[in-house]
Amino acid sequence: MELQPIKRVSISEQVFGQFKQKIIEGEWTQGEKLPSENELSESLAVSRVTVRQAIHKLVVLGLADTKSGEGTFVKALEPGVFMQHMIPVAYLSPRDTLEVLDFRYVIEVETAAMAAQRCQPEDVVELQQQFERMMDARGNYWDFSKADLEFHLLTARITRNSLIIETYSILRDILEVCMNKTVEHLGVEIGIPYHKRLIEAFARGDAPEAKEIMRAHMIATRKEFEAALQKMDSKQQYS
Repeated sequence: MELQPIKRVSISEQVFGQFKQKIIEGEWTQGEKLPSENELSESLAVSRVTVRQAIHKLVVLGLADTKSGEGTFVKALEPGVFMQHMIPVAYLSPRDTLEVLDFRYVIEVETAAMAAQRCQPEDVVELQQQFERMMDARGNYWDFSKADLEFHLLTARITRNSLIIETYSILRDILEVCMNKTVEHLGVEIGIPYHKRLIEAFARGDAPEAKEIMRAHMIATRKEFEAALQKMDSKQQYS
């Protein structure tokens, strides 16, 4: 790789960097109103336009919120905020889907355990309603896979952990493609018993049981999907 000329950081980026650092380090606290554009431009010896650009970037990144006629205020600083713009775009081949299933095993097992620990009665009701939507959609692979994905996204939300929730949100497109492919190849019945048992474990607040159920679900799904791919490869080889 050839060396490239070093680009100077714009004044606006420097101003933004200082603002961001004040929020991260807690000098500007949650709910605090930022100084006016005039005050900031005088303190930093830059134009109001530069300050406005930096503030706009804070708002776009979810670090601040501008209220008409009131000013700009610092928002709650949660880990998930920093991930919201890392939106992935990917096309998944059947082989790629195996990697996503590996990832799902890593994250979903512990997510289920945490969700069971933090699950509230109203969460159980919502899970049961989503499970019923899955049952209603059994005649349509596409609708079923969407309902199945929503069940897992709901499980993530029940953890009430912003980083876990945002990770699922960021990867939603990839997870949706993966879910479509697994349902297409394996049908709808393979996952239904696991979802039913998960709801029961959540209702009891049984984290170890929820973890074991999700582990078994992920292992079985990957095993069956890999077997389906091997059958496809064999058919193509002898066709």
